[in-house]
Amino acid sequence: MNNRLLRLWREYPYLNILVAGLFAVTALGLVFSISIFAWTGFSDRQFSASLCFSNGCVKNFFDSFDQSLMILGKTFELLVSIATIGGIVVALMSYLSSTSATALSNHIAHFTIFQTYMATEIARRNRISPVSIDNLVWYNLIFSNSRTGKTYVSEKYCIAVSELNEAVSFSNLQAKTAAKGSFRYMAHQQRIINALLSLGITLTHQPRNEFYEVEDQVFSLISTLNKNFCYSDRVPELLKRAYV
Repeated sequence: MNNRLLRLWREYPYLNILVAGLFAVTALGLVFSISIFAWTGFSDRQFSASLCFSNGCVKNFFDSFDQSLMILGKTFELLVSIATIGGIVVALMSYLSSTSATALSNHIAHFTIFQTYMATEIARRNRISPVSIDNLVWYNLIFSNSRTGKTYVSEKYCIAVSELNEAVSFSNLQAKTAAKGSFRYMAHQQRIINALLSLGITLTHQPRNEFYEVEDQVFSLISTLNKNFCYSDRVPELLKRAYV
């Protein structure tokens, strides 16, 4: 408990202000109360009166020092109010700190699962090199708010998949309208390479058939990942490639 308080003290320096305020209110209340008590006691000769515990004497005593006692009572009421508010603030800050730590832990755990899943899926595809895929870039694109504990699919990822579909659609159209042997596969490769970069996937120009094999496995990996991690209808399905 003490360690927790020390940690909160270091993390939230404004607690010093709260404590200083408590001491200030206590000091001022006591000074005023004691001053009035002493002044009344000497000026009204209460301190020189004979010791008496009768009902009248006690009533007279409290009537004589009622303002001093009232200030003392109000001081303690104010202290309780400040302490209550301070306790609520400390509890809130502690909760926020705990929530932040939990969100970070969940982020790390979720990314670890993602990374393990990716390693397993890449190992099943002999045309994909693990070094060509940056898991962190891909993960952060999909779950841009994961560090705050939110693992919904980002709009940017939906746009990135849509842009990949646009590149496929363009190549499909070119392949459909091209005369025999006139499909520009190098230009096609560049479009696919550029579209995949935002996902953290790096491909290079290769002979036509080899590139199509790599492309096929990469598209398969993206589709599998989307089905298992992207629980959102907003993520578009990859288009079928008519140019293969």
